[in-house]
Amino acid sequence: MWVSVDQSHLQWIEENQTQLHTALYWGLEDAVHHEEEDINSDNMGHRVVLPSSYIGGPRYMNQRFQDAMALARHYQGFDLFITFTCNPFWPEITNELLHSQSTSDRPDLSVHVFNMYKNSLIHDLTVQRILGDTQAYVYTIEFQKRGLPHMHLLLSLSPAFRPTNADQVDTLISATWPDPEKQPLLFNIIK
Repeated sequence: MWVSVDQSHLQWIEENQTQLHTALYWGLEDAVHHEEEDINSDNMGHRVVLPSSYIGGPRYMNQRFQDAMALARHYQGFDLFITFTCNPFWPEITNELLHSQSTSDRPDLSVHVFNMYKNSLIHDLTVQRILGDTQAYVYTIEFQKRGLPHMHLLLSLSPAFRPTNADQVDTLISATWPDPEKQPLLFNIIK
């Protein structure tokens, strides 16, 4: 259904280029008018410019990048880079699968549950302020090869809460080995 709607949207964009103010084909027009030897105008086709409102298009991505850079400039950079990955074994996912299904059979379920956890994490960081006062954040969602979503989040903390030395960073990040006596299998996997 999404592909059908997206195709319809792209077709509308193609048919309404003049309404979208995309008459700036100078590069193509200049190439044709200068009659460059290596350009065959019969092989060029026609150019369709995707507006910045088309999600995932180059102008959209560039606009989002510029917005993130403006935030970084305004708040003197971001303080934390947080990666959040969907766990295919979350009970909210596994409890809803049929006996013969795996997580990859239900991407709708995985994305829905991931979105709930993502919103909860952002709420904890911004409203509950579990790491301190948050000035700004930006994130992007990507999908792994297995089809599971994950998020890259940049977080800017207010100056009073910014980690400035190793001891402060250690209060935010913890990496420990599993106990080799109590969890030998996990210890060997990580080792």
